[in-house]
Amino acid sequence: MRRLRPSSALILAMLGLSIVASLLHWPLWPAAILSWLATLRLARQLPSASRRQALWLGGAGVGFWVVALWRGTPASLLQALAINQTLLMMFAGVSFLSMAAPRPQAADARHDGARHDGSLLGTLVGVHLFGAVINLSALFLFADRMQFERGLSRRQAMVLGRAFPAAAAWSPFFVAMGVALTYAPGLEFTALLPWGLACAGVLLTLTALDVLRVEGPFQGYPLSPGTLLLPGVLALAVLLWHSWRPEMGIPLIISVVAPVAALLLAPRGERQVRLRQQLDHGLARLMPQFALFLAAGVLSSGLSALLASWPDGPVLPFAHFGHLQAWLTLGVIVSLAFVGIHPLVGVTTLAPLLASLHPEPTLLGMVFLMGWALGTGSSPLSGSNLVLCSRYGVAPREMLRWNLPYAVVGWLACGGILALRAWLG
Repeated sequence: MRRLRPSSALILAMLGLSIVASLLHWPLWPAAILSWLATLRLARQLPSASRRQALWLGGAGVGFWVVALWRGTPASLLQALAINQTLLMMFAGVSFLSMAAPRPQAADARHDGARHDGSLLGTLVGVHLFGAVINLSALFLFADRMQFERGLSRRQAMVLGRAFPAAAAWSPFFVAMGVALTYAPGLEFTALLPWGLACAGVLLTLTALDVLRVEGPFQGYPLSPGTLLLPGVLALAVLLWHSWRPEMGIPLIISVVAPVAALLLAPRGERQVRLRQQLDHGLARLMPQFALFLAAGVLSSGLSALLASWPDGPVLPFAHFGHLQAWLTLGVIVSLAFVGIHPLVGVTTLAPLLASLHPEPTLLGMVFLMGWALGTGSSPLSGSNLVLCSRYGVAPREMLRWNLPYAVVGWLACGGILALRAWLG
């Protein structure tokens, strides 16, 4: 068997060490060192946009740390190294789930007359559920099957570009959930899940109504009951494990379950090939995300350290974090995402500022996940929508025009969910 690439070996070692350290309650900074080494080793190969973003975020974080240390902050510098390590562990574990994706249809089968095209509802729900588990791989799986010679139509792009990221509102397999659990201390997944599902349902409904207003045929993705086995089995496994061992965090459960489930559910004849591909290439492809999360960790920890050295705390426009303030904060995250600032940056910047208000964990987690789902689904500059534009012939300017009303109406609709929660008490 061929030797692993050094960067892949570092990530694999990081994943194993992170799981062991989390199970035994050891410090995570040794595993974080492996994450930094893997990222720095491939720093020159990062896309220029990713490299610039990481340098800006990391540079700002270093600046915060310099001022905080000068002011005598009680915070430890190890936070800058390891604050997002749990998320990187989860990211690496979830990446294995691409091995379990169904076999793609033959290229010529996409256009033969015997083909059965999927419905709008089936495609909407299918890409949402698959995206909830195998993340960006679902987008490629569906888009490759649905596209014509000229790429995706407006209706197809609206369905895929919005229904997939809407899963961030509730899916434990999205790194967004790990971010919410990290930056909203005390957040319980089971308390959050019903509200996340409600948000996803609203966003999917808005998407369906929007698509129905657009004239033209719709060629979807044909689904069968067996196709939904993967997301169903994985979601059930996570919920059962969390009920059995509630002291184990969701990111840790995901990091253990995902690689094992991927091996068991991968197509039998392709299991070894897919595993080799994941080890050789899949892990190394995580580097842009690793760079973003490590740099955002330096920024967030630096801001937290600076605030810890500030006896009176920051001056905020409100003194209480209720449902109205949560809705306004959601608007900030979505607005930043729409102009190209990743929701991770919005969350990691706002979380330390809001900490002095002692927000309710479930409410804060709802805001973070709603912002991630709506922000990445509406912004033409998000990673998933950039894939649709660059690979499937969707014009970014047109997507901007389609999605601006969706962002505004989605924000108002999420406000309705927050108001319902406030009314129910």
